[in-house]
Amino acid sequence: MYDTIYNDQFPSGAQAYAAYVDGGVGDQPNYAYIVSAFPKADHLSISLDGSVNADALDVEQDAAVPGDVPGWYTRQKQRGIQRPCVYASVSTMQDSILSVLSQAKIGRSSVRLWTAHYDAGEHICGPDSCGQLSTDADGTQWTSSALGRTLDQSELQDDFFTTSSTEPTVTEAELQSGQLNVGSNAVTAISVPPGTAHHIAFGCDNTLQNQQAPVIRLAIYDTGWYTQKIQVNGTKGLSVVAFRNAAKTGVISVLREDTGTVPIGYVIY
Repeated sequence: MYDTIYNDQFPSGAQAYAAYVDGGVGDQPNYAYIVSAFPKADHLSISLDGSVNADALDVEQDAAVPGDVPGWYTRQKQRGIQRPCVYASVSTMQDSILSVLSQAKIGRSSVRLWTAHYDAGEHICGPDSCGQLSTDADGTQWTSSALGRTLDQSELQDDFFTTSSTEPTVTEAELQSGQLNVGSNAVTAISVPPGTAHHIAFGCDNTLQNQQAPVIRLAIYDTGWYTQKIQVNGTKGLSVVAFRNAAKTGVISVLREDTGTVPIGYVIY
């Protein structure tokens, strides 16, 4: 599995990719990119913030802290994620995360442990491999310069993406999608269950119709309305907007300020 903050560093043909649903460094948030660019692969969404939904929580400096794990884990289980994933350095996993999970009575089999352990070669952390973790991890990010790029590479257990057929799972990128109404000054109203998503992304192929990139007015309501203008340019991929307050975002209103002839699709995740 490969992950990076720079979309142009991802190689093609991998079995799995991981990327972020939040953040502001490089191309973050870039989870929507890997879903679109590598549709046949397995995908892992990562959050840097314990209040944001994702498949994995990043616990490290300038991201989440170990104390965020129990509450975040509970919300992911409520969403239908069977085995939420926690990412941390092998030392943090051993010294902090394992005890937090134990105190919160979170069973080992119900959570995936994804460690970072460099300079020890390709391996999965555990008592019989590197010896730095008292239990076998589900995956280990063992290098940050895979293929000579700015690219993290992880070795995963065979069942890392395996889910039980008796429980539903949620894929954030498929949460809600559709197409904006066409026509000059056309309005599209979208309802969002509060707390279920944190981004909306728009895409089009205006070059196919030899049209200029369309412009829309986006209004999002959480505890009040806030608006912005967005140009959706098919030559630049998705135009992604993060919700200011994901927990309370409930209504999205989009006004076409262009001619309204170019179809624009959207996805909320």
